[in-house]
Amino acid sequence: MLKLILQDVTPEVVEELRRRAEPRGRTVEAEARSILEEALGLSRTHAHEAARQLRNRLAGRISGDSVDLIRSGRRW
Repeated sequence: MLKLILQDVTPEVVEELRRRAEPRGRTVEAEARSILEEALGLSRTHAHEAARQLRNRLAGRISGDSVDLIRSGRRW
């Protein structure tokens, strides 16, 4: 795991991180990581939202049993 060092961070930013981290039971560092992951689209929340959108897009479609598809491919 790499380390990232931020310099010249204002006390207000650090305090806001602390304020956000506390109710979530996180450290300031963990909160900063979470914010970066979310901003970059790497968070679990982003993955869940993408899955939800895909389910909505595919809702109502009838899909066949994969066993039938595999068996039909074997009948040559």
